Amino acid sequence: MMRILKRLSFFFSHHIISIIGFCFGITLSLIVMPIMEEKCSHPHLTQDRISDTKTSALTAIDEYEPVMHLDTKPKNVPRPEKIQIPRARYYSTELGIKEKLFIGVLSTPSTISSLGSALNKTLTKHANKILFFLEGADSENVDLSSNSIVNFPDKREILAPFNMLQYVSNNFLNDYDFFFFAKDTTHIRGKKLLEFVSHLSIIRDVHLGQPIEIDSLYCNLDAGILLSHSVLSKTVQNLDWCIQHTFSQSNSDNFGRCVLHGTDQSCSSEIQGLAYISHHVSKDDGLEASILKSSWPKDLRNVLTVYTVSVPEDHYLIHHHFCHQELIDNQHELQEIQVKISDLNAFFPENVSRSSWPVGIEPPFKPHGRFDVLPWIYFNNTHKFLETELKIVSEIKGSNKLEIHDLLKSAVQWVKITYQDKYIYQSLVNGYKRFDPTRGTEYILDMLFLDETTGLEILKRISAVRPLNQVEIIPVPFVTEHTRVVLLVTVKASERNEALRFLDDYVKTCIEKQDSTVMLLVFLYGPQDPGKGEKEDVFGPLKDMVSSYVNKYRSNGAKIAWFSVKTIGKMPPYFALVDLVSRKLSSDSLMLLCHIGMEIHTDYINRVRMNTILKTQVFFPIPFRQYHPALAYNHVTLPDNVEIKKDLGHFDTESYEHASFYLSDYLVIRKQLENTIPMIKTDKDLKNELLYTSHLDLFEIFVQSKLHVMRGVEPDLRIRFKFDMCDLESNVATYQECLHIREQNLGTKSQMAAQILSHADHDNKDSIQLSDIL
Repeated sequence: MMRILKRLSFFFSHHIISIIGFCFGITLSLIVMPIMEEKCSHPHLTQDRISDTKTSALTAIDEYEPVMHLDTKPKNVPRPEKIQIPRARYYSTELGIKEKLFIGVLSTPSTISSLGSALNKTLTKHANKILFFLEGADSENVDLSSNSIVNFPDKREILAPFNMLQYVSNNFLNDYDFFFFAKDTTHIRGKKLLEFVSHLSIIRDVHLGQPIEIDSLYCNLDAGILLSHSVLSKTVQNLDWCIQHTFSQSNSDNFGRCVLHGTDQSCSSEIQGLAYISHHVSKDDGLEASILKSSWPKDLRNVLTVYTVSVPEDHYLIHHHFCHQELIDNQHELQEIQVKISDLNAFFPENVSRSSWPVGIEPPFKPHGRFDVLPWIYFNNTHKFLETELKIVSEIKGSNKLEIHDLLKSAVQWVKITYQDKYIYQSLVNGYKRFDPTRGTEYILDMLFLDETTGLEILKRISAVRPLNQVEIIPVPFVTEHTRVVLLVTVKASERNEALRFLDDYVKTCIEKQDSTVMLLVFLYGPQDPGKGEKEDVFGPLKDMVSSYVNKYRSNGAKIAWFSVKTIGKMPPYFALVDLVSRKLSSDSLMLLCHIGMEIHTDYINRVRMNTILKTQVFFPIPFRQYHPALAYNHVTLPDNVEIKKDLGHFDTESYEHASFYLSDYLVIRKQLENTIPMIKTDKDLKNELLYTSHLDLFEIFVQSKLHVMRGVEPDLRIRFKFDMCDLESNVATYQECLHIREQNLGTKSQMAAQILSHADHDNKDSIQLSDIL
């Protein structure tokens, strides 16, 4: 124990100073730390003391530690506004793509309807845009409703060119690459001018025309002036100077002075190796006589304008002359190309098919199987044979007759030129034709000719082709699938049960799906049928069902109405029924004639909306008619819907009962026929015997009009089978036609023959009737 104490006293004696220093440091730190913390967190420190210690505090903070400076920061920082870049509606606008040519024509109120109209008819097909600007004060009798005529409030003729430039600059400057200005006494070759500017660079400054004189700096406005976009932009910036310095009575001088001042560019007649050629015609030249006698200069092939035209007939005459010359040039060019193509046959490999005849037209279609073989139709001068499976013989008439007549005329003319009037045409022996969808209509003709030298008859076989033309898009008014359709349905007393089913289908297809349609039922009462307010109304149950459906689907906007007509026992023409119901409908209604037994499909109604165009087109669809169930289904259970198959039905090309048209179009045409057949206003007018003997129907009425009649098969228009009853009291022709149509609607010939043979008795097989079997 003593030993341990000695060692401890020895240790403390040598380290006493270190121990005292350590204890003093700990004591001092415990005393100073609370004082320092109290000073840092004291709330009454002044701003001056904070600023004094700011520099020393920053030096003690880590340089990577984030520091917030809130001294100069505002409380509400404004948010930067979003910059919206406007986007163009079309790619061409954003990319700066312009149309090629604008044509402005100076005219007068006295010549706009004559010279201006003639120039517009010959030019409008070739120019991207053409406008006529009137100069002068007498414009009261001018029809200014056209968008192609511009009239200025300033009636001073001398300022007309500058008013034209200002108007073009304000409205069309950024839309076109080149601007052409002329007068209505200038005949402009639009096609040639468009080809000319198509070869010019759009970055070049163009001030082109025919100088007034040889050394003149100005272009002749009568011969036409062509300006580029850049030249016109510089010119219109100094229009005020141009107006102030207008002292000449010549529009060409004033126009040229203005362009020269704004661009320092004089008139030029040549650019990029292309020459601007214009031909002057004086009043004493005798234009018509010189052209008819072929004494007009032949070096005008590349002329762009002809001036000065004094009468509108000269515009048409010059236009006809150049068109004729272009046609001759095209024919020569085609002949040269045909020869070159024919010469290439020698270089083709043996296994490669050579060029077909005629040269430049698609080769004949090669069938891949026996079902793809294109049939030939045999014909003579008056009839066609075996045109379809059901048509054995049919008379050639209408456009088909004109087609054959034109074909024979062309064939005779070819033989006359080829054999130098050696043969005289006698008659057509045989004719064959077929339509090839790849090339057109092909013909084979066996024609009888008489040899003038020997007096012998010679049979020549000639092949001809009427090639397909280039597909052309015809502009028509815009139509939509939202137009309301009025379904006009005729119902006879014998069709009451079928009408109930038809009405139920209409409710499920149109009303429940809220399709924009209206149904108008036309009840046809016979002379002895009770109705029109009587207790035992023959159509009473059907009217009750209509009322129940209207009440049930009132929230869906269901609109079903009926119209009662008292007949004389005969089915009135459909145009007579349209006459009666037209008083109940608005003139802008889209009418669709429907019949009991058809299936209602929304696709068919939508196609009606698209194919029926106001003041342009009416639609007569060809329905698919079901065959007799006993023949088509062979006593198998009938399906609910009509199936489109070859053995179950056919497209009835003899049916013209289904049609769609606008009521306003019909009323305009019907008014023109009122002198022939008066309008049917009441039921009593149906007693007019002329309605039943004239054989006039809706299809013939529209064919005689200027409206386009669209006729085509409609796969969604399907008719259930119904055995048609032919009226014995009608005339012989009508009765025979009814029997023929009824026979076609029964079934195919093989089906009818098999049905007869299966029931034939060897003893009385001659007395078998198909109607008895069915």
